[in-house]
Amino acid sequence: SVPPGWTYEHDMELGRFLYDHSEKKLQSADCIKEHINSIEVSSHAEDCAAVHLTDNLTYTFWESNGPPGQHWVRLNMKKGAIVKRLWLMLDGQSNSHVPRRVAVYGGTLSRLQHLRTVLVNENSYQNICILRDMKTHMPVLEIRFLECRARGYNVRLQGIKIVSFWEWDLILNAGMFQPARLVRYPLLEGVDADVLYRRAVLIQRFVQLLESVLCYLIPLSEDSIGTFDALR
Repeated sequence: SVPPGWTYEHDMELGRFLYDHSEKKLQSADCIKEHINSIEVSSHAEDCAAVHLTDNLTYTFWESNGPPGQHWVRLNMKKGAIVKRLWLMLDGQSNSHVPRRVAVYGGTLSRLQHLRTVLVNENSYQNICILRDMKTHMPVLEIRFLECRARGYNVRLQGIKIVSFWEWDLILNAGMFQPARLVRYPLLEGVDADVLYRRAVLIQRFVQLLESVLCYLIPLSEDSIGTFDALR
């Protein structure tokens, strides 16, 4: 049931509280060593092995060695690790080695699902974010290089970088609603911690359900305030 006196504005503020505090738990440093078990590659040229993807050196790189369209990098994640950001560190010394179109797949090795396809800006030679804001753990993330610039055959990367966190960091508990944490959220101050916890669980479940059906929501031809209010 809805807590006494609870309004839509309370839910909005509680959602903001959950977002702010979950974000603060995330690490800002590269999490490769902590959250990745191993890295595999489709092929590599001499002295350009997969180890150079994570050595943090600007003068080394991984380079594939094979026919175009069959190059990939596979990240075997540690159990419970969820990716917040995944970047490719491009090597711009040779334009034909820079990826132009990249697809990311995730899941178990026997059942990888397409997550995202990225078209890399033709003028970009810096770090490119190809995946963001994952909500669940993926045992395997596979980066497939579908096309290179200038009809290049092989891919060259200075490295990869991820920011990730453990799925248990998102587990809710009543203890997180301490009065000192609610100072910046006046609508939540004075509300019993157990009430906030139960409402937070409800919001989290609703978000998961909404995300699971969002792809089936077909927008109406004419956007209107009424349409937005109905969806809200």
